Amino acid sequence: MKIDKLNISVLILSVLSFIGLSVMYSYLPDTIPIHWNINGEVDNYGSKAMIFLLGALPAAMWFLMMVLPKIDPKRENYKLHSKAYEVIIISIILIFIALGWITVYTALGHAIKINLYIPLLIGILLIIIGNYMPTIKHNYFFGIRNPWTLANEVVWKKTHKAGGYVFIIMGVLFGLDAFIQSKSLIITSIILIGVLIIAVNVYSYLIFRKIKSN
Repeated sequence: MKIDKLNISVLILSVLSFIGLSVMYSYLPDTIPIHWNINGEVDNYGSKAMIFLLGALPAAMWFLMMVLPKIDPKRENYKLHSKAYEVIIISIILIFIALGWITVYTALGHAIKINLYIPLLIGILLIIIGNYMPTIKHNYFFGIRNPWTLANEVVWKKTHKAGGYVFIIMGVLFGLDAFIQSKSLIITSIILIGVLIIAVNVYSYLIFRKIKSN
């Protein structure tokens, strides 16, 4: 993948974030929050050394983003969906940077509406993915990869078109969860998201079977 100014900027931001989180290490308590429950309450803690892992993840993902297109047998297709690949991966990296600083902020004793910000960030990410998903070309690392999409490019194309709608719906559900703050809605959304994920894979299989039968 071509390294442009945007990619370099994201790498620099990732490195600066890692440096900043590393500086914060000495100010952190012995344990830091690593998980929040459905009510937005911290329900699990880990060693403060975990902050180094959280800090390193964005840069590690950046390097992975650069490497995968070079080792994929379908590497030429990355040129055809370069914008989708760049936007989606960079969005994920930015969210991981935000998660690192949210963890530090919470560990230092500050209150934060985690059940607002996390579902909202995930919802925005899913909508972004859904918007670009129909443009993703056949490859082995990026997109909806199941036995049927990998085996047939027509199945890949139709599955990703349907998957785009599915991801946008999931994103909207996460957005509703963020603002409505209803436990029953969150549970319903989780169930519905599970059904949608299964449905898009079943759809993929049915298309594959139809093509094979013809």
